[in-house]
Amino acid sequence: MITFGTDGWRGIISEDFTFHNVRLVAQAIADYIIDRNEQRQGIVVGYDARFLSRQYAENCAAVLAANGVTVWLADAILPTPALTWQVKDRQAAGGIMITASHNPPEYNGLKFKAPYGGSASPEIVAAIEKYVHKLEAANSEQPPIADFSGVQYFSPQAEYLAHVKAVLDLQTIYSFKEPIVFDCMHGAGSGYAVALARELGINLKEVRSEYNPSFGGVNPEPIEKNLRFLQETVTRNHAYSGLAVDGDSDRIGAVDENGRFINAHQIIALLAKYLIEKRGWSGGLVESLSASGLIKSVAEKYGRKLYETPVGFKFITEVMLKEDVLIGGEEGGGLGIKNYIPERDGLLLAFLLIEMMAAYGKPLGKLLDELSLEHGWFYYGRRDLHLADRQKKALMESLALTPPASIGTSKVLSVQCTDGCKLELETGWLIFRASGTEPIIRIYAELSTNAELENVLAGAIEFAQSM
Repeated sequence: MITFGTDGWRGIISEDFTFHNVRLVAQAIADYIIDRNEQRQGIVVGYDARFLSRQYAENCAAVLAANGVTVWLADAILPTPALTWQVKDRQAAGGIMITASHNPPEYNGLKFKAPYGGSASPEIVAAIEKYVHKLEAANSEQPPIADFSGVQYFSPQAEYLAHVKAVLDLQTIYSFKEPIVFDCMHGAGSGYAVALARELGINLKEVRSEYNPSFGGVNPEPIEKNLRFLQETVTRNHAYSGLAVDGDSDRIGAVDENGRFINAHQIIALLAKYLIEKRGWSGGLVESLSASGLIKSVAEKYGRKLYETPVGFKFITEVMLKEDVLIGGEEGGGLGIKNYIPERDGLLLAFLLIEMMAAYGKPLGKLLDELSLEHGWFYYGRRDLHLADRQKKALMESLALTPPASIGTSKVLSVQCTDGCKLELETGWLIFRASGTEPIIRIYAELSTNAELENVLAGAIEFAQSM
Protein backbone atom coordinates (compact mmCIF):
# COMPACT_ATOMS: atom_id res chain seq x y z
CA MET A 1 0.00 0.00 0.00
CA ILE A 2 1.29 3.45 -0.94
CA THR A 3 1.37 5.74 2.09
CA PHE A 4 2.46 9.32 2.56
CA GLY A 5 4.84 10.12 5.41
CA THR A 6 5.69 13.43 7.09
CA ASP A 7 6.42 15.04 3.72
CA GLY A 8 5.09 13.04 0.80
CA TRP A 9 5.53 9.49 -0.45
CA ARG A 10 8.96 7.87 -0.64
CA GLY A 11 10.17 4.41 -1.53
CA ILE A 12 13.09 2.40 -2.82
CA ILE A 13 13.55 2.76 -6.57
CA SER A 14 12.31 -0.30 -8.51
CA GLU A 15 10.95 -1.93 -5.35
CA ASP A 16 8.28 0.47 -4.08
CA PHE A 17 8.92 3.54 -6.18
CA THR A 18 8.14 2.18 -9.65
CA PHE A 19 6.84 3.82 -12.81
CA HIS A 20 3.52 2.03 -12.32
CA ASN A 21 3.13 3.36 -8.79
CA VAL A 22 4.22 6.86 -9.79
CA ARG A 23 1.59 6.91 -12.53
CA LEU A 24 -1.00 5.59 -10.08
CA VAL A 25 -0.27 8.41 -7.62
CA ALA A 26 -0.36 10.93 -10.48
CA GLN A 27 -3.78 9.56 -11.48
CA ALA A 28 -4.98 9.89 -7.88
CA ILE A 29 -3.84 13.53 -7.84
CA ALA A 30 -5.61 14.10 -11.17
CA ASP A 31 -8.81 12.61 -9.71
CA TYR A 32 -8.45 14.81 -6.62
CA ILE A 33 -8.01 17.94 -8.76
CA ILE A 34 -10.84 17.10 -11.18
CA ASP A 35 -13.32 16.38 -8.38
CA ARG A 36 -12.50 19.84 -7.02
CA ASN A 37 -13.01 21.32 -10.50
CA GLU A 38 -9.50 22.76 -10.47
CA GLN A 39 -8.06 21.14 -13.58
CA ARG A 40 -7.76 24.47 -15.41
CA GLN A 41 -5.78 25.95 -12.52
CA GLY A 42 -3.26 23.24 -13.29
CA ILE A 43 -0.40 21.42 -11.64
CA VAL A 44 3.29 22.37 -11.69
CA VAL A 45 5.69 19.41 -11.96
CA GLY A 46 9.42 19.41 -11.17
CA TYR A 47 12.24 17.04 -10.30
CA ASP A 48 15.56 16.84 -8.46
CA ALA A 49 18.93 15.28 -9.30
CA ARG A 50 18.13 11.69 -8.27
CA PHE A 51 18.22 8.63 -10.49
CA LEU A 52 15.29 8.66 -12.97
CA SER A 53 13.71 11.76 -11.41
CA ARG A 54 13.21 13.46 -14.78
CA GLN A 55 11.54 10.37 -16.24
CA TYR A 56 9.25 10.02 -13.21
CA ALA A 57 8.26 13.70 -13.54
CA GLU A 58 7.53 13.25 -17.25
CA ASN A 59 5.26 10.30 -16.42
CA CYS A 60 3.39 12.44 -13.89
CA ALA A 61 2.98 15.24 -16.43
CA ALA A 62 1.73 12.82 -19.08
CA VAL A 63 -0.89 11.27 -16.78
CA LEU A 64 -2.15 14.68 -15.70
CA ALA A 65 -2.34 15.88 -19.32
CA ALA A 66 -4.23 12.73 -20.32
CA ASN A 67 -6.86 13.69 -17.75
CA GLY A 68 -7.26 17.18 -19.17
CA VAL A 69 -5.33 18.87 -16.36
CA THR A 70 -3.20 21.89 -17.32
CA VAL A 71 0.45 20.98 -16.70
CA TRP A 72 3.64 23.00 -16.41
CA LEU A 73 6.82 20.89 -16.39
CA ALA A 74 10.28 22.15 -15.41
CA ASP A 75 12.80 22.01 -18.23
CA ALA A 76 15.68 21.23 -15.83
CA ILE A 77 16.53 20.04 -12.33
CA LEU A 78 15.30 22.53 -9.73
CA PRO A 79 15.19 22.98 -5.94
CA THR A 80 11.92 22.14 -4.21
CA PRO A 81 11.32 25.77 -3.10
CA ALA A 82 11.70 26.88 -6.73
CA LEU A 83 8.89 24.48 -7.65
CA THR A 84 6.81 25.75 -4.73
CA TRP A 85 7.21 29.34 -5.90
CA GLN A 86 5.91 28.35 -9.34
CA VAL A 87 2.77 26.94 -7.68
CA LYS A 88 2.22 30.19 -5.79
CA ASP A 89 3.03 32.49 -8.73
CA ARG A 90 0.80 30.64 -11.19
CA GLN A 91 -2.01 30.27 -8.64
CA ALA A 92 -1.97 26.59 -9.54
CA ALA A 93 -4.05 23.92 -7.86
CA GLY A 94 -0.87 22.31 -6.59
CA GLY A 95 2.58 21.03 -7.41
CA ILE A 96 4.31 17.68 -7.74
CA MET A 97 8.00 17.53 -6.89
CA ILE A 98 9.84 14.30 -7.62
CA THR A 99 12.39 14.06 -4.82
CA ALA A 100 13.33 11.96 -1.82
CA SER A 101 14.88 15.03 -0.21
CA HIS A 102 17.69 13.90 2.14
CA ASN A 103 17.05 10.13 1.95
CA PRO A 104 19.79 7.71 0.74
CA PRO A 105 20.35 7.46 -3.05
CA GLU A 106 18.36 4.24 -3.48
CA TYR A 107 15.20 6.20 -2.60
CA ASN A 108 13.03 8.50 -4.64
CA GLY A 109 9.77 10.17 -3.75
CA LEU A 110 6.94 12.54 -4.53
CA LYS A 111 5.97 15.69 -2.62
CA PHE A 112 2.67 17.47 -3.19
CA LYS A 113 2.75 21.24 -2.73
CA ALA A 114 -0.41 23.17 -1.85
CA PRO A 115 -1.75 26.30 -3.63
CA TYR A 116 -0.64 28.57 -0.77
CA GLY A 117 3.00 27.75 -1.55
CA GLY A 118 3.96 25.24 1.11
CA SER A 119 3.80 21.65 2.29
CA ALA A 120 0.39 20.05 1.86
CA SER A 121 -1.65 20.01 5.06
CA PRO A 122 -2.53 16.70 6.76
CA GLU A 123 -6.08 17.13 5.40
CA ILE A 124 -4.87 17.49 1.79
CA VAL A 125 -2.53 14.53 2.16
CA ALA A 126 -5.30 12.38 3.66
CA ALA A 127 -7.64 13.30 0.79
CA ILE A 128 -5.07 12.35 -1.86
CA GLU A 129 -4.30 9.10 -0.06
CA LYS A 130 -7.99 8.13 -0.27
CA TYR A 131 -7.85 8.47 -4.07
CA VAL A 132 -4.63 6.42 -4.12
CA HIS A 133 -6.12 3.63 -2.03
CA LYS A 134 -9.28 3.60 -4.16
CA LEU A 135 -7.16 2.97 -7.27
CA GLU A 136 -5.14 0.31 -5.46
CA ALA A 137 -8.30 -1.46 -4.29
CA ALA A 138 -9.70 -1.43 -7.83
CA ASN A 139 -6.45 -2.97 -9.09
CA SER A 140 -6.61 -0.45 -11.90
CA GLU A 141 -4.79 -0.90 -15.14
CA GLN A 142 -1.91 1.42 -15.99
CA PRO A 143 -3.23 5.01 -16.03
CA PRO A 144 -3.41 6.46 -19.54
CA ILE A 145 -0.34 8.19 -20.95
CA ALA A 146 -0.69 11.16 -23.29
CA ASP A 147 1.85 12.72 -25.59
CA PHE A 148 3.50 15.90 -24.38
CA SER A 149 1.79 18.27 -26.81
CA GLY A 150 -0.40 19.61 -23.99
CA VAL A 151 2.46 20.05 -21.50
CA GLN A 152 3.94 23.53 -21.09
CA TYR A 153 7.59 23.88 -20.05
CA PHE A 154 9.15 26.52 -17.83
CA SER A 155 12.68 27.55 -16.80
CA PRO A 156 12.75 28.06 -13.02
CA GLN A 157 16.02 29.71 -12.04
CA ALA A 158 15.59 33.43 -12.81
CA GLU A 159 12.14 33.83 -11.25
CA TYR A 160 13.06 31.84 -8.17
CA LEU A 161 16.28 33.75 -7.50
CA ALA A 162 14.35 37.02 -7.90
CA HIS A 163 12.05 35.90 -5.06
CA VAL A 164 15.04 35.06 -2.86
CA LYS A 165 16.69 38.43 -3.57
CA ALA A 166 13.47 40.23 -2.65
CA VAL A 167 13.78 38.99 0.94
CA LEU A 168 17.42 39.98 1.38
CA ASP A 169 18.74 43.32 2.63
CA LEU A 170 20.74 44.02 -0.52
CA GLN A 171 22.50 47.11 0.81
CA THR A 172 23.94 45.04 3.67
CA ILE A 173 24.78 41.96 1.66
CA TYR A 174 26.54 43.90 -1.13
CA SER A 175 29.19 44.89 1.44
CA PHE A 176 30.14 41.28 2.17
CA LYS A 177 33.43 40.25 0.53
CA GLU A 178 34.63 37.32 2.67
CA PRO A 179 35.09 33.86 1.05
CA ILE A 180 32.26 31.37 1.48
CA VAL A 181 32.18 27.65 0.62
CA PHE A 182 28.78 26.35 -0.46
CA ASP A 183 28.19 22.58 -0.43
CA CYS A 184 25.50 21.43 -2.89
CA MET A 185 25.85 17.79 -1.75
CA HIS A 186 25.36 16.79 -5.43
CA GLY A 187 21.74 17.91 -5.16
CA ALA A 188 19.22 20.09 -6.93
CA GLY A 189 20.75 23.33 -5.64
CA SER A 190 23.80 22.98 -7.88
CA GLY A 191 24.39 26.16 -9.86
CA TYR A 192 21.80 28.22 -8.01
CA ALA A 193 23.99 29.55 -5.18
CA VAL A 194 26.85 30.53 -7.45
CA ALA A 195 24.43 32.28 -9.83
CA LEU A 196 22.93 34.34 -7.00
CA ALA A 197 26.35 35.06 -5.50
CA ARG A 198 27.49 36.37 -8.87
CA GLU A 199 24.55 38.80 -8.94
CA LEU A 200 25.34 39.97 -5.40
CA GLY A 201 29.10 40.20 -5.78
CA ILE A 202 29.77 37.52 -3.15
CA ASN A 203 32.97 35.46 -3.19
CA LEU A 204 31.31 32.03 -3.10
CA LYS A 205 32.70 28.68 -4.22
CA GLU A 206 30.39 25.72 -4.84
CA VAL A 207 31.62 22.22 -3.98
CA ARG A 208 30.07 18.81 -4.61
CA SER A 209 28.06 20.47 -7.38
CA GLU A 210 28.60 17.78 -10.03
CA TYR A 211 25.64 15.63 -11.10
CA ASN A 212 25.98 12.38 -9.14
CA PRO A 213 22.80 10.38 -8.34
CA SER A 214 24.78 8.33 -5.79
CA PHE A 215 25.66 11.57 -3.95
CA GLY A 216 29.26 10.45 -3.68
CA GLY A 217 28.29 7.77 -1.18
CA VAL A 218 27.09 10.33 1.41
CA ASN A 219 23.41 10.83 2.25
CA PRO A 220 22.46 14.35 1.07
CA GLU A 221 21.34 15.56 4.49
CA PRO A 222 23.28 18.57 5.87
CA ILE A 223 23.99 17.17 9.34
CA GLU A 224 27.44 16.90 10.88
CA LYS A 225 28.34 13.34 9.88
CA ASN A 226 27.67 14.18 6.21
CA LEU A 227 29.57 17.48 6.10
CA ARG A 228 33.14 16.32 6.77
CA PHE A 229 34.18 17.38 3.27
CA LEU A 230 32.73 20.86 3.81
CA GLN A 231 34.49 21.18 7.17
CA GLU A 232 37.83 20.21 5.64
CA THR A 233 37.34 22.53 2.66
CA VAL A 234 36.53 25.53 4.87
CA THR A 235 39.57 25.10 7.10
CA ARG A 236 41.91 24.27 4.20
CA ASN A 237 40.86 27.38 2.28
CA HIS A 238 40.57 29.68 5.33
CA ALA A 239 36.97 30.48 4.39
CA TYR A 240 34.74 32.72 6.50
CA SER A 241 32.15 29.94 6.82
CA GLY A 242 30.67 26.93 5.02
CA LEU A 243 27.02 26.54 4.06
CA ALA A 244 25.21 23.48 2.72
CA VAL A 245 21.84 22.43 1.32
CA ASP A 246 20.34 18.96 1.08
CA GLY A 247 19.33 16.86 -1.94
CA ASP A 248 16.41 19.08 -2.96
CA SER A 249 17.81 22.30 -1.46
CA ASP A 250 15.09 22.90 1.12
CA ARG A 251 17.30 22.25 4.17
CA ILE A 252 20.24 24.26 5.49
CA GLY A 253 23.46 23.21 7.22
CA ALA A 254 26.45 25.31 8.31
CA VAL A 255 29.99 25.15 9.66
CA ASP A 256 31.94 28.05 11.12
CA GLU A 257 35.34 29.44 10.15
CA ASN A 258 37.06 26.71 12.18
CA GLY A 259 35.02 23.90 10.63
CA ARG A 260 32.77 23.53 13.70
CA PHE A 261 29.31 22.24 12.82
CA ILE A 262 26.41 24.58 13.63
CA ASN A 263 23.18 22.67 14.12
CA ALA A 264 19.68 23.72 13.07
CA HIS A 265 18.65 24.76 16.60
CA GLN A 266 21.60 27.16 16.69
CA ILE A 267 20.79 28.49 13.20
CA ILE A 268 17.18 29.18 14.26
CA ALA A 269 18.38 31.00 17.38
CA LEU A 270 20.98 33.05 15.48
CA LEU A 271 18.57 34.09 12.74
CA ALA A 272 15.81 34.87 15.24
CA LYS A 273 18.17 37.20 17.10
CA TYR A 274 19.27 38.83 13.84
CA LEU A 275 15.81 39.28 12.34
CA ILE A 276 14.55 40.81 15.59
CA GLU A 277 17.53 43.04 16.33
CA LYS A 278 18.54 44.17 12.85
CA ARG A 279 15.46 43.73 10.67
CA GLY A 280 12.84 44.51 13.33
CA TRP A 281 10.54 41.64 12.35
CA SER A 282 7.68 40.53 14.60
CA GLY A 283 6.44 37.01 15.27
CA GLY A 284 6.94 33.89 17.30
CA LEU A 285 9.24 30.91 16.94
CA VAL A 286 8.15 27.40 15.91
CA GLU A 287 10.05 24.15 16.24
CA SER A 288 9.20 20.49 15.90
CA LEU A 289 9.07 18.22 18.95
CA SER A 290 12.78 18.59 19.83
CA ALA A 291 12.70 22.27 20.83
CA SER A 292 16.13 23.30 22.10
CA GLY A 293 16.64 25.12 25.37
CA LEU A 294 18.60 27.71 23.37
CA ILE A 295 15.56 28.55 21.23
CA LYS A 296 13.35 28.73 24.31
CA SER A 297 15.81 31.12 25.94
CA VAL A 298 15.95 33.38 22.86
CA ALA A 299 12.14 33.42 22.65
CA GLU A 300 11.91 34.38 26.31
CA LYS A 301 14.49 37.18 26.00
CA TYR A 302 12.61 38.89 23.18
CA GLY A 303 9.15 38.11 24.55
CA ARG A 304 8.23 35.92 21.58
CA LYS A 305 5.76 33.05 21.69
CA LEU A 306 7.24 29.58 21.17
CA TYR A 307 5.14 26.96 19.35
CA GLU A 308 6.00 23.24 19.41
CA THR A 309 4.63 20.93 16.71
CA PRO A 310 4.83 17.25 15.77
CA VAL A 311 7.63 16.24 13.39
CA GLY A 312 6.97 17.23 9.78
CA PHE A 313 7.21 20.66 8.20
CA LYS A 314 3.55 20.49 7.19
CA PHE A 315 2.71 21.07 10.87
CA ILE A 316 5.00 24.10 11.01
CA THR A 317 3.36 25.35 7.81
CA GLU A 318 -0.04 25.14 9.50
CA VAL A 319 1.16 27.41 12.31
CA MET A 320 2.78 29.81 9.83
CA LEU A 321 -0.52 30.11 7.94
CA LYS A 322 -2.52 30.85 11.08
CA GLU A 323 -0.19 32.81 13.36
CA ASP A 324 2.39 35.60 13.21
CA VAL A 325 5.56 33.50 12.91
CA LEU A 326 9.06 34.91 12.60
CA ILE A 327 10.86 31.63 11.97
CA GLY A 328 10.04 27.94 12.25
CA GLY A 329 12.11 24.85 11.70
CA GLU A 330 13.16 21.26 12.31
CA GLU A 331 16.33 19.75 13.72
CA GLY A 332 17.33 18.41 10.29
CA GLY A 333 17.71 21.92 8.86
CA GLY A 334 14.28 22.60 7.33
CA LEU A 335 13.55 26.24 8.22
CA GLY A 336 10.98 28.76 7.03
CA ILE A 337 10.68 32.49 7.70
CA LYS A 338 8.00 35.17 7.49
CA ASN A 339 7.67 37.59 4.54
CA TYR A 340 8.12 34.58 2.23
CA ILE A 341 6.12 31.52 1.29
CA PRO A 342 5.47 29.12 4.22
CA GLU A 343 8.14 26.76 2.92
CA ARG A 344 11.60 25.50 3.78
CA ASP A 345 14.31 27.04 1.64
CA GLY A 346 17.95 26.14 2.22
CA LEU A 347 19.30 28.59 -0.35
CA LEU A 348 17.40 31.55 1.10
CA LEU A 349 18.54 30.67 4.62
CA ALA A 350 22.16 30.36 3.45
CA PHE A 351 22.11 33.88 2.04
CA LEU A 352 20.35 35.21 5.14
CA LEU A 353 23.25 33.80 7.18
CA ILE A 354 25.65 35.65 4.87
CA GLU A 355 23.58 38.82 5.34
CA MET A 356 23.70 38.31 9.11
CA MET A 357 27.51 38.00 9.08
CA ALA A 358 27.73 41.15 6.97
CA ALA A 359 25.42 43.08 9.32
CA TYR A 360 27.33 42.14 12.47
CA GLY A 361 30.76 42.10 10.80
CA LYS A 362 31.54 38.76 12.45
CA PRO A 363 31.84 35.13 11.29
CA LEU A 364 29.37 32.44 12.35
CA GLY A 365 31.60 31.00 15.07
CA LYS A 366 32.02 34.35 16.81
CA LEU A 367 28.29 35.05 16.62
CA LEU A 368 27.43 31.62 18.05
CA ASP A 369 29.92 31.99 20.90
CA GLU A 370 28.44 35.37 21.84
CA LEU A 371 24.91 33.92 21.74
CA SER A 372 25.94 30.97 23.91
CA LEU A 373 27.67 33.17 26.48
CA GLU A 374 24.39 35.04 26.86
CA HIS A 375 21.98 32.08 26.85
CA GLY A 376 24.13 29.15 27.95
CA TRP A 377 25.55 26.13 26.15
CA PHE A 378 23.21 23.37 25.03
CA TYR A 379 24.75 20.12 23.82
CA TYR A 380 22.65 18.47 21.15
CA GLY A 381 23.22 15.17 19.37
CA ARG A 382 21.47 12.75 17.05
CA ARG A 383 22.03 9.10 16.19
CA ASP A 384 20.30 7.06 13.45
CA LEU A 385 19.97 3.40 14.43
CA HIS A 386 19.02 0.77 11.85
CA LEU A 387 16.38 -1.58 13.28
CA ALA A 388 14.01 -4.07 11.68
CA ASP A 389 10.33 -3.15 11.72
CA ARG A 390 9.68 -5.71 14.46
CA GLN A 391 12.32 -4.13 16.69
CA LYS A 392 11.08 -0.61 15.93
CA LYS A 393 7.54 -1.58 16.96
CA ALA A 394 8.71 -3.34 20.13
CA LEU A 395 10.86 -0.37 21.15
CA MET A 396 8.10 2.22 20.75
CA GLU A 397 5.56 0.01 22.56
CA SER A 398 7.98 -0.55 25.43
CA LEU A 399 8.67 3.17 25.80
CA ALA A 400 4.94 3.94 25.92
CA LEU A 401 3.91 1.13 28.29
CA THR A 402 6.95 0.46 30.51
CA PRO A 403 9.48 3.27 30.06
CA PRO A 404 12.93 2.85 31.63
CA ALA A 405 13.74 4.44 34.98
CA SER A 406 17.00 5.77 33.59
CA ILE A 407 18.98 6.06 30.37
CA GLY A 408 22.71 5.82 30.88
CA THR A 409 23.29 7.55 34.20
CA SER A 410 20.41 10.02 33.73
CA LYS A 411 17.13 9.53 35.59
CA VAL A 412 13.95 9.61 33.49
CA LEU A 413 11.46 12.08 34.98
CA SER A 414 8.55 11.68 32.55
CA VAL A 415 7.65 10.23 29.15
CA GLN A 416 5.34 11.62 26.46
CA CYS A 417 4.55 9.49 23.40
CA THR A 418 2.35 11.66 21.19
CA ASP A 419 4.82 11.81 18.27
CA GLY A 420 7.64 9.40 18.92
CA CYS A 421 8.54 9.26 22.61
CA LYS A 422 10.12 12.20 24.43
CA LEU A 423 11.81 11.44 27.76
CA GLU A 424 12.40 14.35 30.12
CA LEU A 425 15.67 13.83 31.98
CA GLU A 426 17.17 15.58 35.00
CA THR A 427 19.37 17.83 32.87
CA GLY A 428 17.80 17.63 29.43
CA TRP A 429 15.69 15.46 27.16
CA LEU A 430 15.84 12.42 24.87
CA ILE A 431 13.59 11.47 21.94
CA PHE A 432 13.08 8.15 20.15
CA ARG A 433 11.27 8.44 16.84
CA ALA A 434 10.70 5.80 14.16
CA SER A 435 11.35 6.95 10.61
CA GLY A 436 8.31 6.72 8.37
CA THR A 437 10.36 6.03 5.23
CA GLU A 438 13.40 4.00 6.35
CA PRO A 439 14.12 1.09 8.75
CA ILE A 440 15.61 3.56 11.21
CA ILE A 441 15.03 4.78 14.74
CA ARG A 442 16.16 8.37 15.12
CA ILE A 443 17.49 9.25 18.56
CA TYR A 444 17.78 12.92 19.56
CA ALA A 445 19.06 14.33 22.84
CA GLU A 446 20.02 17.63 24.43
CA LEU A 447 21.92 17.78 27.72
CA SER A 448 23.74 20.40 29.78
CA THR A 449 27.25 18.97 29.14
CA ASN A 450 28.86 17.07 26.29
CA ALA A 451 29.81 14.20 28.63
CA GLU A 452 26.17 13.78 29.68
CA LEU A 453 25.09 13.90 26.05
CA GLU A 454 27.42 11.11 25.00
CA ASN A 455 26.44 9.03 28.02
CA VAL A 456 22.71 9.38 27.28
CA LEU A 457 23.09 8.66 23.55
CA ALA A 458 25.14 5.53 24.29
CA GLY A 459 22.54 4.41 26.84
CA ALA A 460 19.72 5.08 24.38
CA ILE A 461 21.37 2.96 21.68
CA GLU A 462 21.96 0.14 24.14
CA PHE A 463 18.32 0.26 25.26
CA ALA A 464 16.99 0.27 21.68
CA GLN A 465 19.19 -2.63 20.62
CA SER A 466 17.94 -4.74 23.54
CA MET A 467 14.46 -4.94 22.02
